[in-house]
Amino acid sequence: MRGIRLETQSNNLPACRFYASYGFRLGGFDRLLYVAIDGVETETALFWYLFLDSLGVPDR
Repeated sequence: MRGIRLETQSNNLPACRFYASYGFRLGGFDRLLYVAIDGVETETALFWYLFLDSLGVPDR
Protein backbone atom coordinates (compact mmCIF):
# COMPACT_ATOMS: atom_id res chain seq x y z
CA MET A 1 0.00 0.00 0.00
CA ARG A 2 1.46 3.33 -1.03
CA GLY A 3 -1.04 5.62 0.59
CA ILE A 4 -4.46 6.35 1.96
CA ARG A 5 -7.30 8.20 0.29
CA LEU A 6 -10.33 9.48 2.12
CA GLU A 7 -13.33 11.62 1.34
CA THR A 8 -15.24 14.17 3.36
CA GLN A 9 -17.80 16.88 2.72
CA SER A 10 -16.66 20.45 2.20
CA ASN A 11 -18.74 21.67 5.14
CA ASN A 12 -16.91 19.38 7.60
CA LEU A 13 -14.23 21.89 8.55
CA PRO A 14 -13.11 20.09 11.76
CA ALA A 15 -12.39 16.93 9.74
CA CYS A 16 -10.54 18.90 7.04
CA ARG A 17 -8.35 20.53 9.66
CA PHE A 18 -7.71 17.17 11.33
CA TYR A 19 -6.65 15.51 8.07
CA ALA A 20 -4.40 18.42 7.10
CA SER A 21 -2.75 18.39 10.53
CA TYR A 22 -1.80 14.72 10.03
CA GLY A 23 -0.19 15.36 6.66
CA PHE A 24 -3.05 14.57 4.30
CA ARG A 25 -3.07 16.70 1.14
CA LEU A 26 -6.20 17.86 -0.63
CA GLY A 27 -6.02 16.21 -4.03
CA GLY A 28 -9.40 16.67 -5.65
CA PHE A 29 -13.07 17.42 -5.36
CA ASP A 30 -16.40 16.36 -6.86
CA ARG A 31 -19.34 18.75 -6.89
CA LEU A 32 -21.76 16.09 -8.18
CA LEU A 33 -21.11 13.16 -5.83
CA TYR A 34 -23.98 14.00 -3.48
CA VAL A 35 -26.58 15.42 -5.89
CA ALA A 36 -28.91 12.44 -5.45
CA ILE A 37 -28.83 12.56 -1.63
CA ASP A 38 -31.50 14.73 0.00
CA GLY A 39 -30.14 17.31 2.42
CA VAL A 40 -26.56 17.29 1.17
CA GLU A 41 -27.05 17.71 -2.57
CA THR A 42 -25.23 21.05 -2.60
CA GLU A 43 -22.15 19.80 -0.74
CA THR A 44 -18.82 19.16 -2.43
CA ALA A 45 -16.88 15.96 -1.84
CA LEU A 46 -13.23 16.56 -0.97
CA PHE A 47 -10.61 13.86 -1.56
CA TRP A 48 -7.61 13.78 0.76
CA TYR A 49 -4.42 11.77 0.20
CA LEU A 50 -1.65 10.65 2.51
CA PHE A 51 1.35 9.13 0.75
CA LEU A 52 3.16 6.77 3.08
CA ASP A 53 6.59 7.32 1.52
CA SER A 54 6.38 10.95 2.69
CA LEU A 55 6.18 9.58 6.25
CA GLY A 56 9.27 7.40 5.89
CA VAL A 57 7.27 4.17 5.61
CA PRO A 58 9.20 1.75 3.38
CA ASP A 59 7.52 0.56 0.16
CA ARG A 60 6.89 -3.20 0.19
